Amino acid sequence: GASYLVAPYPIAAVTLFFGGAAPDQIKAVGQVDKTTGVDLQGNMTVRFPPTGDTAPAVDDANTDENTPKLPGAGVATLSFGMLGESKEETCVIGTKGRLTIEAPGHCPTRLHVAIKASGRGQSIDEVYEYPVPADTDEIQQAGGYFYPNSAGFAYEAAAVARCIAAGKTEAPQFTLNETMVNMQMIEELRNQLGVKPLPRS
Repeated sequence: GASYLVAPYPIAAVTLFFGGAAPDQIKAVGQVDKTTGVDLQGNMTVRFPPTGDTAPAVDDANTDENTPKLPGAGVATLSFGMLGESKEETCVIGTKGRLTIEAPGHCPTRLHVAIKASGRGQSIDEVYEYPVPADTDEIQQAGGYFYPNSAGFAYEAAAVARCIAAGKTEAPQFTLNETMVNMQMIEELRNQLGVKPLPRS
């Protein structure tokens, strides 16, 4: 279903921005096919607790910022599904601006940063491009890739090769602990949607 096919992408993005921490609350809604029991689409809202208790700076001496300080805390809303094509964007909003990782979600190449300027809705925008390797003649002759930007997986393969060569059992960019947090989030999602567990062999 969608929880295994497409939900891992936004879930991995969320845990990336919260340093691999586990959320302390998850709420999920979605639709499950009555005949097959397959989850078709869903939406999750997750909450991450603060990692400190820094108080907000609200005194007159501070003219820069007076927002509450909740280090590590935040909420995220994730959408995924197999019934339509989503925008495949990841948008992170913070006190000093926002960044948008543009589509495609599985292998993005463009990052848009909007730094908050004075005045509501005003920002200083910067765009960063990270192109994937060009398709070889052999790839083009074979008909290309089914998914756009799949050549970008070469970076993932290279990272795995480096880890194996160095005798590592996990990648520092995405640890075993982060993998387990993601799997626990998927399991909670499936439980809340009422998806039947996979049969044990």
